[in-house]
Amino acid sequence: MRVDEIQILAADVLLPPPDLTVSQWADQNRRLSSESAAEKGEWRTDRAPYQRAVMDAMGPSSPYETVVMMWAAQSGKSSLLENFLGYIIELDPGPVLLVEPREVDAEAFSKDRLAPMLRDTPCLRGKVADARSRDSNNTILHKKFLGGSITLAAANSPAGLAMRSIRYCLLDEVDRYPASAGSEGDPVNLAITRTANFWNRKIVLCSTPTTKGASRIEQAWLNSNQQSFWLPCPHCGAFQVLTWGNLVWPKDAPEKAEYRCEHCSKRIADWQKHQMLKAGEWRAARPEVTDIAGFWINGLYSPWRKWGALAKKFLADKKSIETLREFVNTVLAEPWDDAAETTVDQATVMARREHYRA
Repeated sequence: MRVDEIQILAADVLLPPPDLTVSQWADQNRRLSSESAAEKGEWRTDRAPYQRAVMDAMGPSSPYETVVMMWAAQSGKSSLLENFLGYIIELDPGPVLLVEPREVDAEAFSKDRLAPMLRDTPCLRGKVADARSRDSNNTILHKKFLGGSITLAAANSPAGLAMRSIRYCLLDEVDRYPASAGSEGDPVNLAITRTANFWNRKIVLCSTPTTKGASRIEQAWLNSNQQSFWLPCPHCGAFQVLTWGNLVWPKDAPEKAEYRCEHCSKRIADWQKHQMLKAGEWRAARPEVTDIAGFWINGLYSPWRKWGALAKKFLADKKSIETLREFVNTVLAEPWDDAAETTVDQATVMARREHYRA
């Protein structure tokens, strides 16, 4: 290495990191890969504006120690974890533990999400070496970078959860974790315990929920400040939380589904959703909770899921309890209540009742 190259490298090390939030870093630097994104190219938080506050809550300037995401599937959850990892690697390095339900899930995240991001995001390229079977510093499940490392572990592996101290604890799909990691106890508690030595630790829990009362993400959400994303009606301007009972469609034409404003009752077309999202705002039901930020989003908000497609899915899924349960968990992002199995179906039927002449 030449003297001038050494001087440039030394200057880069001595310069303070840019004062960016996680969302600002993502908008400036992140490049989406074809392996993990439907839309390859530059990351744009404005595509799904509800993601901004969630990412920024993870950053070092945020007052929150813990971030909880009880989110519907296909709402961008995994991309936010990727952005946070990229931010850590470049701007705020430290030891990271990312826990997936199974080892095969951890390997898939490493190969299909982390590796493409490191390859295609210019500011990250070369900062983490490729996985090599003979290099213990950089394998599929353990990667080192300047000032930190990323360990990917399975929730059923007590050794992976307890092998080192960590600053960042990222717990993905916690409702799919086993009740115990071997004989060591709850995997969530085991992982979080590894952060005890860091005053500036960050803990992120995310998942679609499962069964009411037994759902880890539901309990974490209940302990948080319980934020929901409120959107203004394009007709009357009144804010509201999108709920399934207000999605309506003509008989035998679910592809024409529209949203009915709960205030003025006017219909909102799917193409108007983007403008609503841009003007949306997070509101906390428990603002007195200052250390745990909880974010809840259902599938009606997702820019990647048309309301008509969700209506068609509902009509197909409600034919059996098992598929209806999957709909409630992954689309509505609500825990399934075994004591009220038909609640969603009854509410939808009542919302779509019609008057018939005798």
